[in-house]
Amino acid sequence: MAQRNITGQTPIGYWLKHVDEVITSHVNQVLHDNGFTRFRWQVLNILYEGDSTTRNKVFEIMKSFINADQLDEFLNGFVQEGWLVKRGDGETVELALTEAGKTKREEIFRLQSEVRRRAMLGISDQEYATVIDVLQRMVYNLE
Repeated sequence: MAQRNITGQTPIGYWLKHVDEVITSHVNQVLHDNGFTRFRWQVLNILYEGDSTTRNKVFEIMKSFINADQLDEFLNGFVQEGWLVKRGDGETVELALTEAGKTKREEIFRLQSEVRRRAMLGISDQEYATVIDVLQRMVYNLE
């Protein structure tokens, strides 16, 4: 059970950290048999959504979750699997999924979607949008 502060409310920081841990745990469990974790999935999905992107752009999105070595490990694994092609060299290397990579992304997306569906039970689109709006404003206020 969550600790309560002096006003009787559990602080938002607790819930932010806890929901992130719970999401990660559930995604990792669901994707484990396919050789994926939440963060490996997120990198694959970023590559898919970006069509063609760079390592730097992917790292900018993922740097709160993984370090540069982990990103390179994921990217190199995708290349070895035949899911990703790299064009160029260094941190600005262009990255693009192959057809096999896009197919793998669709397969993992179906599994990931079930976790999202479960997480969103009883939460309306409007409630979700409100939470996102509030969190974005908090970040803006503090940055």
